[in-house]
Amino acid sequence: MLKVEQNKGQVKLYGQLDFETVAELLKKSPVSFQNGPVEVDLSEITRFNSASLALLIEWMKMAKQKGLQIKYHNAPEQLMAIARAYGIDDELPLTSA
Repeated sequence: MLKVEQNKGQVKLYGQLDFETVAELLKKSPVSFQNGPVEVDLSEITRFNSASLALLIEWMKMAKQKGLQIKYHNAPEQLMAIARAYGIDDELPLTSA
C-alpha cells in the first residue's frame, strides 16, 4: 500500500513503492507539477524495486516537460544501490537519507 501527500511543491511518499503501486500512481498521477519545483521525500518508503526507479524517472520527465525541477530526498541506501546498478544514479536528482 502507498500513500502520497502533497502540499504545494512538497511531496511525501509512505509505504510500498513496487510494481503494483507504481502502476497505480502512473495511472492516477496524484502529484501535481503546477506549483513550481517539486521536492519528494522518500524517507518513509518501506519497500521498493526497479519499478520505483521507473516512477522517479517518469516524474522527472513530467517535471522537465513543464520546465520544472524535481528533487528526491532521503532515498534509502538500497534504492540508491539499485540506481547505481542501473547506471542512472547520476541522472536522477537523488540524495540519500
